[in-house]
Parts: sequence; structure tokens; C-alpha cells
Amino acid sequence: MATKRAKQRPAPVAPGNRKSPPVVPETGAGKPRPRRLHGISDGPDSGSPRWRVSLLDLTPADDWSWDIGAADLQKIVGLLREMERLSWTEVRAMMAHGQRRGDNKHKFIPIEHLCGDAQRRLVELQLDDFDQLFRFRLGNMERLWGVVEGGVFYPVWWDPQHKVCPSADR
Repeated sequence: MATKRAKQRPAPVAPGNRKSPPVVPETGAGKPRPRRLHGISDGPDSGSPRWRVSLLDLTPADDWSWDIGAADLQKIVGLLREMERLSWTEVRAMMAHGQRRGDNKHKFIPIEHLCGDAQRRLVELQLDDFDQLFRFRLGNMERLWGVVEGGVFYPVWWDPQHKVCPSADR
């Protein structure tokens, strides 16, 4: 039969002999920065993402629209709440399907990769002067599309069926 050992208390530390805690780079939320981001410069848009809704395209479209229910709205707001706790560098470093596939989960997509309808709609919205849109991936198919300017994300489209920029394998 094993005997119980008494809990050991830490040895007292004499004043002036305390070791300083290790310095760990922190994110904007006070959390340690992931090791794979150490040494990466955040650049001018390094702050946490912010949101503005002045560019929402509220005109109904067949394939993407803001005509959404409570469940989709909760997904979108939940994603935005998660993302604002990170820096833009951390958002862009997130990987889809783990690190094996090597595909960024949230990323900039060149305008020429969008479907023709989306490109035409950007002209109508006078947003065709942007070279790329930013895409947040919420699940297998769902995407939130918008413009990033000065660290602020302006959502434009909710794309629940992955129609704005369909993959080549679809």
C-alpha cells in the first residue's frame, strides 16, 4: 500500500532574488502570441479587426443575399466577435483543414477570381476600384465577403452557397 506524500510548499524567495517571468509576445487580447507568429511584423493594419456596415449590398441576389434568418445572423456575429479578439496577422494566419492542406481560412481574393455576376455588381456598387476582396470562411460553404480599408472590414455580401467565388473543384 502506497503512503501519501505531504504536499510540498514552494521555497520562500528572498526579496531581490525573484526571477522575472519570461517575456512572451502578447496579442491585443492579452493572450500569448502563437509561436508560429513570433517574428512576423503586423504592419500598418496590425490592430484588431473593426467592422463597419456602410457598404452592405442589400439588393437581393439569387445566389448571395442579406435575406438571412436568425441562425445565419448568429453565425456571422459570432465570427466577428471571435475575430476582433485577434490581430489581422493572426486572422490571416488561420488555416483551413488544419495545417496539412496549407490553405488560409480567411484571405484576400483577387477580383478577377470572382464570378462574372459579382464583378458586375462591384461595378454597380462603385467598389470596382479595389483589386481584391477579403473573404471570411464560416464553414464548408458559407463566406462573408467585404473590403478591408485601414484595418476596418466592410462586409458587402453574405454568400451561404459559395457562389461569389466558386472553387475549381465544384
